[in-house]
Amino acid sequence: MPPAPAVRYARTDDGVDIAYWRLGRGPALLHAPNVQLGHLLAEWSVDAMRGWYRELARTFAVVRYDHRGGGLSSRGQTASSVQSIDALVRDIGAVADAAADDRFVLLGWLAGALPAIAYAARNPERVSHLILWNGFARDATHGQAPRLRSLFEMAAVDWELFIESICQAALGWSDAGDARQWADVARAATTQHEFLSYLEARRQWDVAAELSRIRTPTLILYDPQNALTSEERSRELAVGIPGARYLASAQQGGAPAAGAVEAIRSFVGVGGAASADLAELTPREREVLGLVVRGATNAEIAERLFISVNTVTRHLTHIYAKTGTSRRAEAVRYGMERGLGGPE
Repeated sequence: MPPAPAVRYARTDDGVDIAYWRLGRGPALLHAPNVQLGHLLAEWSVDAMRGWYRELARTFAVVRYDHRGGGLSSRGQTASSVQSIDALVRDIGAVADAAADDRFVLLGWLAGALPAIAYAARNPERVSHLILWNGFARDATHGQAPRLRSLFEMAAVDWELFIESICQAALGWSDAGDARQWADVARAATTQHEFLSYLEARRQWDVAAELSRIRTPTLILYDPQNALTSEERSRELAVGIPGARYLASAQQGGAPAAGAVEAIRSFVGVGGAASADLAELTPREREVLGLVVRGATNAEIAERLFISVNTVTRHLTHIYAKTGTSRRAEAVRYGMERGLGGPE
């Protein structure tokens, strides 16, 4: 098994230490974890997750972190007692400042979708694309559904049975070996006391009002195999976020299957292996070139990226010099041949 990336720490503005690692080259993709059931290093031991991260890292600089109160980040009374959406948004901000680009792709994973939604709505100048996998907008409609409520009640009565059951259900009751790997992750990520405290905090989670404020291009991915997720909840996100796209995407071993990576690359506008010769461009230059390929004018690019037209012109000058092109049409052809400028 390849060694896990080196773990580093970022401190939030309220004094919580957030563990993260960064893997790969390319535009930054900040991976918000499933709250209370993720662990940076334990997940690396899960074959499907390690493959997921490594495949994403072929074309993105993947930044994965553990939220406050779980995994390798600050745990105990100070962190776990304040797991509000606002607090979890601070975690994203701290890691973004420490390890991501000025603008980055934000991926919200299961319960991690809620702080990702809130961050994207409140910080449109930082998030270039928002991706939500098996997400939902409010605990009242998702976490209080009969199946999940029954499982969560089990957590207070029989912790070990709960761990085994929730991991089996998340995999569609299909593979006992994969479920055992995920159960080890859950045991490392949290304790019974921490998880019950998280459930209490989560009852207040509701980001439905934030959905209509999102102006970032958004892709909703839904896994029909996961017995704990809801197609209805995912579609609510797609309806509530202006212009959002919705895609059913199967899982493999608890991680999105290979087709999801290609869908993300197309959505963001980066290619696969062919994009390697774009490495000389900065992430912002790749972003500008991708918008040029889609036909955006300098003024439209400036408005989209929250920069001035003069700054766009300066980026284009650098792009022409680095790609050996001399005019817009040549740059468009260059970008298209390398997988930039997928449909929005």
